[in-house]
Amino acid sequence: MTTGTDLRGSRVLPVDRVARAVIVLVLVALVAVLALAFRRDPQDIRTGTVGHPAPAFDLQRLDQPGRLRLADMKGKVVVVNFFASWCIPCKEEAPAFIRAWERYRGSDVMFVGIVYQDTPDAAKAFHEQLGQTWPIAVDDNGRTAISFGVFGVPETYFIGPDGVIAGRHIGPIDEQTLENGIELLRPKTEGPGPSLLLPSAI
Repeated sequence: MTTGTDLRGSRVLPVDRVARAVIVLVLVALVAVLALAFRRDPQDIRTGTVGHPAPAFDLQRLDQPGRLRLADMKGKVVVVNFFASWCIPCKEEAPAFIRAWERYRGSDVMFVGIVYQDTPDAAKAFHEQLGQTWPIAVDDNGRTAISFGVFGVPETYFIGPDGVIAGRHIGPIDEQTLENGIELLRPKTEGPGPSLLLPSAI
């Protein structure tokens, strides 16, 4: 063990002991930072795109021939879900999406699935095997995901009839949160209803 002395000849703390103390302090600080980070709801990460017009996209459809364009959905509430076949949480949220889609299909609400870092064949098979029937498209170069500010999958964005991103949900979404986000954006035809909040997305 290495020790040192000061100019008056008195012993000081061993160098090895000081080094170990510094390492312990650094580790404690790191644990504290991580603990604070994990206390925050991971679904409540803000993004610069919320409150701004949704980035336009024009993507190749996978569920059928043709293109999927945001411009073609103008005036509707659009729910955009970024997903991948290798994403386990994407499979977990599928039943909620299917029930919500069956409720809103044919209305003023549109669901869109955009493939994130996956092969078209795997994503299409995943979509069909789960019984999902809303339009899906492939984001070949990842530009659409980047323009929306996607961190990973699944992520769901709520776009109002005015084309503005009103909310974002990170992680698997449940049916109630989906409905809350949609109803918050749908035009009210019978006067004001109860205030609906999208707790983890807005």
